[in-house]
Amino acid sequence: MANQGRIRALALMISDVVSISFVWAVVVFTYWIFGGKYSPSIYLDFWPVAVVFVVANALLGLYNGSWMYPGAPVPAVEEMRRLVVSSAISHFAIVSIYVLLFQTIVGYSRIVVAFSGVGTALLSQSFRNWMRLTLSRLKLGQIKVLLAGSGTVANQIAEILKDDTYSGFKIAGYFDGVKEEKRGLKISTIPYLGKLKDIVPEAKKRNIKILLACQDERFFRCQMKEFTSWFTYLEYLPTASAFPVFGAKAVAFDGIGGLEMVNQGRKKLLRFQKRVLDTIAALIAFAIVSPLFIIIPIIIRLTSPGPVFYSQKRVGRNGKQIKVRKFRSMYSDADDRLKFLLAQDPAAAKEWEENFKLKKDPRITPFGAFLRKTSLDELPQLFNVFMGQMSLIGPRPIVEEEIRHYGEYYSTVNSVRPGITGLWQVSGRSDTDYTRRVALDMYYVLNWSPWIDLWIIIRTFFVVILMRGAR
Repeated sequence: MANQGRIRALALMISDVVSISFVWAVVVFTYWIFGGKYSPSIYLDFWPVAVVFVVANALLGLYNGSWMYPGAPVPAVEEMRRLVVSSAISHFAIVSIYVLLFQTIVGYSRIVVAFSGVGTALLSQSFRNWMRLTLSRLKLGQIKVLLAGSGTVANQIAEILKDDTYSGFKIAGYFDGVKEEKRGLKISTIPYLGKLKDIVPEAKKRNIKILLACQDERFFRCQMKEFTSWFTYLEYLPTASAFPVFGAKAVAFDGIGGLEMVNQGRKKLLRFQKRVLDTIAALIAFAIVSPLFIIIPIIIRLTSPGPVFYSQKRVGRNGKQIKVRKFRSMYSDADDRLKFLLAQDPAAAKEWEENFKLKKDPRITPFGAFLRKTSLDELPQLFNVFMGQMSLIGPRPIVEEEIRHYGEYYSTVNSVRPGITGLWQVSGRSDTDYTRRVALDMYYVLNWSPWIDLWIIIRTFFVVILMRGAR
């Protein structure tokens, strides 16, 4: 496992060097093409910035916790935040060193340095994701872990890691049962290695140092001493329920250890900050896409008779009804078409009952299908943001009939404004089921920060461009 972990850490280092080199090359040559009076080769003097970037990333724990021996990686949003910090530190440090050593950086463009820093901050995570995907396809850098338990959480973790490329964790086997009883995982390809008491002996035999503990809390406490005698990393995952992660910190009261969790969504200052950021971001977005508010209505009118806009009642913050506006993507007699289909097709009726969506929807016009694939139909919701009814980013806006799917979590999700885009939209969009949607919305509300919004905006751009999971 150690070798695979080091391969993964080394691959991420190479990715970081490639990303910062690529950004610098693009910025330098772009500036030169548009009139920069210098030889691009002079910027080769800045090669140490790549070294500082890698060192800073290592110190910030961006090589799966330790650059020599990876554990679980930090969450993707936190990785992005640390990469931004690392890029800023690296570029500022190099400029400062050059000023101290040479007393000047005359001859070098500050614009090049600034744009290279911003570009590295924004693109380095994408390079890392491509590297992770490559490692997965080559079956390299895959870190073996063991799984304790076979209940709901264990099955969810197994399902997530089955196609996961981010963590690089591959489950070598699972343990369950105290005596002879065991429930078994739904994924049959993961082998059963024994009862809970067999975990450490099997881990030593296979030289696996990471345990994902999803077992009952009582058994985990009883085995803690045994676990700490062998495992380097213990990932304790006791529940599938969402809870605050960002802002959480370890606390201790006279030797009694615990975890302080911060509900970000309840902080008034953060709520105000989000409203300001929403308005600014929506204004910038509207300025960029404003020509589409002329082009799209013309095409809609030319391709399908009926109004340009479509309004639908959705549940807003604190249960208040709001009208969500969209560019019309359906035929004018869409309701009649839906009723006819549901009456004739039991499978479609069941699909509609479960998801309030249809994979093959007869109501959608050809141009409407394009609008939905690219999410351009949702641009009019920018006006809902200006009116304070929605956020640019937030939980998905739902209709009354969907409230039942949220159960006990509804009051928490409903305490914030719904968003045009959000965590569920960039995590599969129409391909995610309700359980996953609710979990993602809960996670967003409890862990909100400007960083998670920035991460979602970047992810939304790629998801829309690739038209992934949209209907």
